[in-house]
Amino acid sequence: MKLSTLLSAIVLSGSILVSLTANAKGHSEHRGDFLLSKRAVAVLDLTVDQQAQIKSIITELKADKKDRKLERKENREAFRALVEAESFDEDKAKALMSDIKAERSEKVLAHLKSRHQIWQLLTVEQREKLTEMREKRKNKQRRHRD
Repeated sequence: MKLSTLLSAIVLSGSILVSLTANAKGHSEHRGDFLLSKRAVAVLDLTVDQQAQIKSIITELKADKKDRKLERKENREAFRALVEAESFDEDKAKALMSDIKAERSEKVLAHLKSRHQIWQLLTVEQREKLTEMREKRKNKQRRHRD
């Protein structure tokens, strides 16, 4: 096996691991928590029932996240073993990468599903207020970037 192929495999596996950890610590998971903050509850005028249902959805999403954490650890160990092996097994590397893609798809799907469930709990007025809040936040972030 060529050294350049081995080096690209190492760089690829490293970049995959970095992107997975960056995505795992992203802010997307905190959106649901924001809806339970005192400010959001007051601005959106969430009922106690809505708060309980949102909390239930978020708790379920977090439990799924913890389950996937073990899978990510197993993948890291498999990548490490693949890189440290005497010979590079390209088929095994491709299988690991397809597993990671499947796990990422499951994570995105679960997140979208929970956001949809939360959106369906909100009234039309609450949805409008939340959309306004998001737009204000986007504009504020744009001003800080410029």
